[in-house]
Amino acid sequence: MYTKKSFDKYPMFKDIINRYGMVNFLDPLTKTILRGHMMTYVDKLIREKIPFSLIILDIDNFKQINDNYGHQIGDRILQETAKNIIEYVGDSGLVGRYGGDEFIIVDKDHTDYDSMHKFLTDLYMDINCNVLRKDLKIDQMQIFITGTIGAANFPNDATDYDDLFNKADKALYRGKMKGRNCFIIYVHEKHKDIDISKLIKEPIQNIFHSLDLIFEKTDSLDYKFEASIKYLKEKLKITDVFCFTKKGNLVSNKSDDIVVNSFDEIIDDIGFSSYNTIDEVYGNNEDLDKFIDKYNLACLLIGKITLKNEVYGYLLFADTLVQRIWQNEDIAILIFVMRLIGTELYLSEK
Repeated sequence: MYTKKSFDKYPMFKDIINRYGMVNFLDPLTKTILRGHMMTYVDKLIREKIPFSLIILDIDNFKQINDNYGHQIGDRILQETAKNIIEYVGDSGLVGRYGGDEFIIVDKDHTDYDSMHKFLTDLYMDINCNVLRKDLKIDQMQIFITGTIGAANFPNDATDYDDLFNKADKALYRGKMKGRNCFIIYVHEKHKDIDISKLIKEPIQNIFHSLDLIFEKTDSLDYKFEASIKYLKEKLKITDVFCFTKKGNLVSNKSDDIVVNSFDEIIDDIGFSSYNTIDEVYGNNEDLDKFIDKYNLACLLIGKITLKNEVYGYLLFADTLVQRIWQNEDIAILIFVMRLIGTELYLSEK
């Protein structure tokens, strides 16, 4: 954690601390640097033309943590995560609190793409770093912590304060739309046209209404399914949607020789299951493993299509690019589409 000595090499901070004390310099909960002081530091580096990377880190699904475990546990998670980030960053830079569950890192050591990529990869993957993709044990509870990061560099990506934060913010939102639990480093050719307002998910009631209209438009079940697949991939920002029915009247990716009963092994009694990483299901069923390998799946949300106690098949949402953190809204949409398809299949038999 930060102490007064931690800032001996930062003259501007030493003066503030000597004048007002640490209590007016650090966030009282996380003991990271207060946002205002971090903004002043960023502005100073830009004015003095000192290269640095700006990294914004957002803890995934923090509201759900508060709702499920209470605000005291949420505060403990913020404190532990802040402590781990500070230890990981070390002398490379400084860590501040950007917002409720967001932290900001100003890093002067990793300023080119490759070194920044390695720095952020280790923050997620290196077990010795102990920052993200880890279980935090708090009061006998194991809570898995992930985060999403957006990063941009001065002066490579931006030459002024507002533009730099805008670039880092674009990268952060792109990571959230890819399913969270990942980092995005701003690259001009890839991200210059990103409009954050278009990345924000459409309200779930609008998605339900649009799907309902798709299924009302025609009697063709093939059209309904193909149109809804295209819509879901666009709105949820996922790679694939698969549907397999036991009676063969609707099968996406018809070349697949998958034994659909193998899906039963990975679906809970409630009728659906979400897997943020494919490691949770891989290795238990040969047919399922072949399917995962064929499409190079990284995560999976799967449900059983049922109506009036009849099982009609399975609906799968999948991503190949990231270990996506499936949201409650994703699960609600899966259930809604399963009911639409199940109703269509039930009526087709009448």
